[in-house]
Amino acid sequence: MFRILAIVFTLTIAFDHCVAGEFSQFRGSNGTGIVADQPIPEMWSAEQNLGWKVTNPGAGWSQPIIWEDRIYVTGAIAEKDLRPSNFADGVKSPQSMGVSLFAKAPDVPIDWKLFCLSTKDGSTLWEQTIISGKPKFPIHPSNSWATESPVADENGIYVSFGAPGVVAALDHTGKLRWTKEIGTFKTSNSFGTGSSLALHEGKVFAQNFNEDNATTFCFDTQTGDEKWKVTRTDKGTSWSTPLLWSNSQRIELIVSGGEQIDSLNPETGESLWTVKNVKASTANTPCADENRLYFGGSDPFSKGPLFAIQPGGSGELSPEKKNAQFATCQWLQERQGPGMASSVSSGKFVYTLESNILKCFSAETGERLYQQRLPGLDLVAASPLLIGNKLLLLDEKGAACLVAEGPTFEVVGSGQLPDTFWATPAVADGAIYFRGLESIYCIRSKE
Repeated sequence: MFRILAIVFTLTIAFDHCVAGEFSQFRGSNGTGIVADQPIPEMWSAEQNLGWKVTNPGAGWSQPIIWEDRIYVTGAIAEKDLRPSNFADGVKSPQSMGVSLFAKAPDVPIDWKLFCLSTKDGSTLWEQTIISGKPKFPIHPSNSWATESPVADENGIYVSFGAPGVVAALDHTGKLRWTKEIGTFKTSNSFGTGSSLALHEGKVFAQNFNEDNATTFCFDTQTGDEKWKVTRTDKGTSWSTPLLWSNSQRIELIVSGGEQIDSLNPETGESLWTVKNVKASTANTPCADENRLYFGGSDPFSKGPLFAIQPGGSGELSPEKKNAQFATCQWLQERQGPGMASSVSSGKFVYTLESNILKCFSAETGERLYQQRLPGLDLVAASPLLIGNKLLLLDEKGAACLVAEGPTFEVVGSGQLPDTFWATPAVADGAIYFRGLESIYCIRSKE
């Protein structure tokens, strides 16, 4: 009975909506994209419901995180302009995928920093340099030198920078507590890095999947001691972020990339199950609810399925035929894998994105309920957030809309900001925080 009560309590905490005053990880305080219902504005612009706007203190696509009355955001600073390009300009660049062999890392020192801003007015309260130096490898022009989102708890903030290969911890005054090296490695097509950290019960998890190896690290948040690390046999770059899946049976750490997705015991790193021979989440991060885990991927060259996995798997679960059904796979939808933006599940509906096309599936059966091109929106790189019963979607040109949760498509709000956006927004205490290429914006209702 005690174990049953403990599981119920854990699931209640993990899958309840995030606390309205916190947004402490990538995609919210539980990392799922589910945010507490709160009175966010239904319309916004540079003139309407703009609480404040400040210059982006450093170049980067990392998501802002919120802890109490502070915003934490990472960025890179150098003598040359480090701001990333939008998607179209990045593809046209000589350093893009087709000629990535000719790409070179900038021959200038970079300061990788953490900035602390006030939620009240956006003013900078402090900044701290984590590491300085010249990068060893180049990145894609549309990627940034600070794409990994930090995480926070009552003891401090934990940051990761893939280019210099470090994970570090700071207290809430900006004092550096510890720094750990996780290595710098070549990435696929010189795209650069982008896997954010995950946090759970005094442990911080870093996923470093690259062309030389694929390792997941677990560090003690207090001391920085390495509690465990696990290296896959099959290497390969992934920009997916580790996900803590709290399901009806246990809590699992999910890591994904290439043609493999793994479940690890977050306490020990022990393998719970693995699925190979599938198109896994590589440019996006899996999503989950209490009953299922959802993953998949699509890119310009191939479209994989959207998979739904039930809890309770054990050992090797790989299908014999690529992208086919396997044990614990409740359903799959062919050619419906999401693109770059991560998906979100309300437990009843699963929402995926491919460019500017929103798809809604039944979480239980996998039936596609609708497929809708988002009106007025272009490429969506930022991951969607479900705020109460409203889905927030943001494209790279600053156009946004709120879509009502449900089996039919209905727009219930919209916004527009004059900037370029790849970072996922943060939401806390009725305010939305958007990190653009040029500025950081606070959107909240004017009283």
